[in-house]
Amino acid sequence: MEGTLVLTNFKNYPQSTLLNAETLLSQFAGIKKPAGIRLVYSVSPIDLGLARMFRDLELFAQHVDHDDPGASTGKITMEGLIDLGVTGSLLNHSENRIGSYAIEQTVVKSKRLGFEAVLCVESAEEAEKYATLKPSYIAYEPPELIGGDVSVSTSKPEIVSDVVSICEKHDVPVLVGAGVKNRNDLVKSLELGARGILIASGIVKSGDPVTSLTSLISS
Repeated sequence: MEGTLVLTNFKNYPQSTLLNAETLLSQFAGIKKPAGIRLVYSVSPIDLGLARMFRDLELFAQHVDHDDPGASTGKITMEGLIDLGVTGSLLNHSENRIGSYAIEQTVVKSKRLGFEAVLCVESAEEAEKYATLKPSYIAYEPPELIGGDVSVSTSKPEIVSDVVSICEKHDVPVLVGAGVKNRNDLVKSLELGARGILIASGIVKSGDPVTSLTSLISS
């Protein structure tokens, strides 16, 4: 699984925000990663300051704006995230969709600043539309499967393969999300050509997040 990214989205679940976010990150810091596995945690906007406490972990934001520092109330600036030690962000997640102009401007800026943008898409058509921008990753997540018990790699393997084929033309690696729960889902995603997974409830709402994450990445 060389170069496999496992990106855990904390969302705004009570189990993974505020004091619980700090507790989870403390526990995840003790996980021993197998060779070739990269673990990243995408935390709620209210917890981004934890990046300064957990310098040994890779923390992403759940959203970032293309606005520059200054008079931009309510915006999350890339420069501010970088200063905190946050190295990347989700973008256009199905729970926080944005327009095409914002996507283009944010991806362009992220490349200029060396900031990783994981661009979420809901279809092969969207992957085709945005792959030319060359974000760090494209994450395919059909919204109807998010938070469910059936993985997209199982229910829609042909679309995953299509998204991978589209993105390969532009050298953009693909993540698979929606319904991903366990190691079988990860293995299937990799077999379909993905470079990793985007997972949320399967880890943070599992009852034992450390065991869930460890079992997912361990052979």
